[in-house]
Amino acid sequence: MPQEHSTAKTSVEERLLASINLIDSAQACALLCIETDDPEGAIQALVLDNAIIILMPNGRTMVPLFQFDLASGRVFDVVLDLLKLRPCRMSNLRLAYWLSRAHVDFAGPPADRLGQDDAMIVAAFRRYIELEHHG
Repeated sequence: MPQEHSTAKTSVEERLLASINLIDSAQACALLCIETDDPEGAIQALVLDNAIIILMPNGRTMVPLFQFDLASGRVFDVVLDLLKLRPCRMSNLRLAYWLSRAHVDFAGPPADRLGQDDAMIVAAFRRYIELEHHG
């Protein structure tokens, strides 16, 4: 007898979010050396400038840690390039998924190669977002 769909099962989105190392707005501001009384507002301003990837599990602003160059206290330049290239139909969750999943070009996730193979990451992302043409 088939098992009924259980609401206790985690959703695909929840499993994906659980697999990504996320930090909150205050931690992201600390990494970026942003001093503010409103870390949530500061991160949202960066989002409006297309300068950072955020995810919203349970309505909370969370930031994937992989996009930070911890040595320089900045977002990797290639992340900014990807955000500029990202089609409007692509969500931050889908972009984070692409960055965090194994890719044949990198023998692992592109996120592990940020700051090292940036041109290859951009080229792979361009291929990924290219619309399929048939005929």
